[in-house]
Amino acid sequence: MYTDIINAKNDSQIPLCGSLSIHSKYNPEHEAESFAAEIQSDCNFFIILGIGGGYHIEALKKRFPKAKIIATECSKQALDYISNIPVCETLRKNSDIKLTSLENLSETIISEYKPAIHGNITILPIRQWERIFAEAAEEAKKIIKDSLKIISADFSVQSHFGKIWQKNIFENLKIASESKISAKRILDTIPSEKIAAIIAAGPSLNSSYEILKNNRSEYYIIATDTAFGALLKRGITADAVVSVDGQILSHHHYMHKLSEDTMFTFDLCANPSSVRKTIEAGCKTIFAETGHPLSQYASNYTGEKTFIHLNAGSGTVTIAAASFAKIAGFTKMQFFGADFSYIGGCAYTKGTYFDTLYRMNENKIHNAETTFTNLLYRTEIKKISENQFTTEILESYKTSLNDFLLKNGWQKTDKKGVVIEFKIEKNNKIQENLSNQNFSYEHFISHYKKNLTKFNENELAEKLQNTEFLTLLPLCAWVENKKNLLKFNQNKNSLLLAYSKTLGYTKTL
Repeated sequence: MYTDIINAKNDSQIPLCGSLSIHSKYNPEHEAESFAAEIQSDCNFFIILGIGGGYHIEALKKRFPKAKIIATECSKQALDYISNIPVCETLRKNSDIKLTSLENLSETIISEYKPAIHGNITILPIRQWERIFAEAAEEAKKIIKDSLKIISADFSVQSHFGKIWQKNIFENLKIASESKISAKRILDTIPSEKIAAIIAAGPSLNSSYEILKNNRSEYYIIATDTAFGALLKRGITADAVVSVDGQILSHHHYMHKLSEDTMFTFDLCANPSSVRKTIEAGCKTIFAETGHPLSQYASNYTGEKTFIHLNAGSGTVTIAAASFAKIAGFTKMQFFGADFSYIGGCAYTKGTYFDTLYRMNENKIHNAETTFTNLLYRTEIKKISENQFTTEILESYKTSLNDFLLKNGWQKTDKKGVVIEFKIEKNNKIQENLSNQNFSYEHFISHYKKNLTKFNENELAEKLQNTEFLTLLPLCAWVENKKNLLKFNQNKNSLLLAYSKTLGYTKTL
């Protein structure tokens, strides 16, 4: 922690930790210029360990005027202590520079760094700061590593699904407009005084179906899409189903006779054929956005919220189902089949569409068991107990769910075998914040195109703070991944290509 702020020989303010400073006590500006001059990089994104008086950050920005910079201090207290140093005050006003503390470093990196746009990151520890705050420096490096791991996984998903999501969103927005869906009216009918039973498709669900059957009147059953069919095969009709999957394979979840008593909630990124199936069956169907920038933009572009927001963590439908329960106003939840692990050699409960799909194409050499085994061992597994295994990705899903529950005030109150119960003291329904107006696809497209096309292509890369351009980022990741494969024009960057492709969607759908 800093203990004093003094004037250097040239009267510039510098913070001290005891008698030590991370800056020159004679001329910190000159020292900062030398620091920036040593950076031999065409990088557009920097993370700096150590803020102090901010002189090195100011010099780096002068040398790389188009770069984004995140700089961290060892604590919120230290950040507050240096906040009145003139250079730090100036840096705070620059939208390309984020001054943060270790407590908020991960959140800042994840929200600010866009791999498809910014390219590589350069991490610059200030040597004297690193020596003075050695423990903080090590913690910062770990936070950066963990944050980039999360971003890498997210970017990998975006680079695979970016195009599918973009196309699905436009199609689903059109469906929402045509079907005149009102989430507010539907949510008002949910009996939130019941227990919300969140049904995931983990193997332990095999041993808990009877609990649902024997106590059916006590539960409002919210099934994940994968668990939906397995429930039906055991004579259990879900009250609600939540789906976030954008792939065409998700259509297999709904190859059953659908009951009008079941309400469906689809992420706007979800597969449109699944949505049409539920609407054609006469089921109540609403849309949600789970964080895709285009979905968020469409939901809020009029200034009122049109679609509910579901927290899907790292893309997990179980978290989305729990988030739906919160929005609906439930104060008590029980989780069934939320294992995030393989139990007894099984990845899923019996009766999911995987059973049908894998057996459909099996033969004597390559049977369903072989396919399930390949699924189990597609990534490295970790042993939990003699009969239970997990993977790094499943552990991350479990962590995301626990984080969601903790942040939203849910307290674990009981565990009955494989069923886990959570309660919250008070949970006000959120639907009162939803618009009563139906979504208008024509009005949205007109508004979106107008704002998206008012900048010419040469200005695009400079407009990343514009909300319309943020909607391009997931598609941009896909373009970046496919650029060489599809032989795109290499003279155009990924943002420009995503821009052109998005305008194409607005004209054809």
